Amino acid sequence: MGMAKQKLSKVVNTELLFIDTDSPDICRLWAYRLIVNQKLIKKLYDIDELDTQLAIILGLSNEAELLSPMQLQRALIEKLRQLELQPAISLPATLAVNIQSLGAMIGLNTLEQQLLGFIALVKADQMLSSVCALLRNVKKTQLPALLAQTLGATEAAVKHMLRFDSTLLNSGLIAVESQPIFSLDDVFEFISFNFGYKLFEDNTDTQRLLKEIVQKTTPPSLTISQYQHLNTDLHILLPYLKKVVKQQLRGVNILIYGPPGTGKSELVRVVAQQLKIPLFEVSSEDDEGDGIAGHNRLRAYRMAQSFLANSAALLLFDETEDVFIQNPFARQAEPRKGWMNRMLEQNAVPCFWVTNDRSVIDDAFIRRFDQVIELNTPPKAQRAALLHSAAVNLLTPQEAAQLAEHPHLTPAIITRAGKVVAQLNPRLKRTTKVAALQHLMQQTLRAQGYRIKDELTHDVLGPVYNATWVNSDVDLNLLTEGLSNAGSGRLCLYGPPGTGKTAFCHYLAKQLQQPLLLKTASQLIGKFVGETEQNIAAAFAEAKQNEAILLLDEVDSFLQDRRKALHSWEVTSVNEMLMQMEAFNGIFVASTNLLHNLDQASLRRFDLKACFNYLKPEQAVSLFSAHCKQLKLQPCQHSVQKISGVRQLTPGDFAAIARQSRFRPFSTAGDFARALLQEVSLKSADTAKPIGFLQ
Repeated sequence: MGMAKQKLSKVVNTELLFIDTDSPDICRLWAYRLIVNQKLIKKLYDIDELDTQLAIILGLSNEAELLSPMQLQRALIEKLRQLELQPAISLPATLAVNIQSLGAMIGLNTLEQQLLGFIALVKADQMLSSVCALLRNVKKTQLPALLAQTLGATEAAVKHMLRFDSTLLNSGLIAVESQPIFSLDDVFEFISFNFGYKLFEDNTDTQRLLKEIVQKTTPPSLTISQYQHLNTDLHILLPYLKKVVKQQLRGVNILIYGPPGTGKSELVRVVAQQLKIPLFEVSSEDDEGDGIAGHNRLRAYRMAQSFLANSAALLLFDETEDVFIQNPFARQAEPRKGWMNRMLEQNAVPCFWVTNDRSVIDDAFIRRFDQVIELNTPPKAQRAALLHSAAVNLLTPQEAAQLAEHPHLTPAIITRAGKVVAQLNPRLKRTTKVAALQHLMQQTLRAQGYRIKDELTHDVLGPVYNATWVNSDVDLNLLTEGLSNAGSGRLCLYGPPGTGKTAFCHYLAKQLQQPLLLKTASQLIGKFVGETEQNIAAAFAEAKQNEAILLLDEVDSFLQDRRKALHSWEVTSVNEMLMQMEAFNGIFVASTNLLHNLDQASLRRFDLKACFNYLKPEQAVSLFSAHCKQLKLQPCQHSVQKISGVRQLTPGDFAAIARQSRFRPFSTAGDFARALLQEVSLKSADTAKPIGFLQ
């Protein structure tokens, strides 16, 4: 067989040995260089027979089967010489245009653009990829020489191009495989799976080419006025960024963190709009809607930094959790940490990093941010304003204030519910739409695990309330006026249950037009060591953030006398409460039925201790008359006398019996009075009842 081939080879026309293929000439040039220079000719054969399918891919005719490996090698060398003599073998036109556009944006030289084209064709062209697949077990140290021979460049130039800090690699467009390389076609990878194919598409707009990497953000739906609770931060941020962009300062990064739905990304859009500076966002999903892995998003960030380096722009990197989380057992954790630090110190385009979980970010990174902004749920006034804008011409100010009562009602919940209601039948009654808006928001809050209280739907004080109908040793109207003028104060309200302590706090909040943040023992006392202290601190922080009056009910659960403490955590929770009380500049109210149980040091820290007691006879009669009027009952002399003779009546008793009228209507004022007396008798019986083994 070998002799036959040798004989036949004398009559083989080498011009007929090569046939046309779909591969561009530059792919044939690079493929033949690899075969010749890397001595791959024997890999084209299966034992002694030429691999027919591979030969067709390489553009070889059937006559190639008549040649020995050495003869085929000489034929390839001759064809390669002819290709290299051609005046201009270049990249396919569309690929060349797209690469030139990217090169102009990033600053790639001719060789870097050529390498980019080589990588794209390795991924897309069957001839070139098949040859690269033949080159197995490629070592990184071999790459400069190998690529230099293939691309027709100097080894020094290629070595410089493959440095980690080179323009091409630093751009993030491509990455060099860090694991052992199986074959040459696996050496490089693009920023995303589809990016290489997009390079072959006709793109009238480079932004289309970069869709999976970075894209211009949409305009915000909120305004700067809806972030008034961040005025201090914004008064620093806006002028700072304006100057940074003008002077092209490097290493400017802003961290924004907080719970989901609080408007973090929207805030960045609002800031960019306010400054009239274009804002681009690092993509988080590909064209098919699949999420992009964290390491690829970091590469996309580097690309965006390269593309936008010479323009006045801002960059948004949202959902950064998967970028900053590191495996503590990874061997490359520390080098990666150093690389991240350099990235935060050298970026040319100011970047906003947005996350729901600040705890995943190492402190070494956090201290490199120019400004850190915590964004929680907006204060009640801001929530009400947002409801007004989300439900245009639908809510009255009073309804907006009621619906905005829930402390976890985020902008995301409000705006989404507003969009749904806006699409309802326009013929529906306004009240029906308001009810639908409330229902949508409540259902979302329930799904998030929050309690929904009736306070969202009605006035807590009810139709019958007057501070003069509360028996306190302090004039409550004068106290309200004084707190309004001072803006701060620490009050302890004590006395029997139902005497109006909590109701007065609601009245105070209403008069001062401030939200009331009510926290109970069950909400703050945690089952783990240290959890109670964290919850107490969080309650004061929430009140400060919302500019709310903070009411801690059953405060004796937190401020028990430390001399009676059996466990260390009982002491630390008291200490935490005392520290937070002293640091709080707003209005703090503590209510208790058991003043004598409070820690003595805590009592000294209250500016005012007000006793709420059972109603005086004239107060009881006046409150009875008001409720009768509300229930459309006519008070009689007999019922009035009965009420005036009771000594343990409280406003809470009246409110409880009045609620009974919804399902147990009273025919006369006498019926109402008898129900009140029965309520008091139960209270009296309970106080007279012996305890424990004395029964």
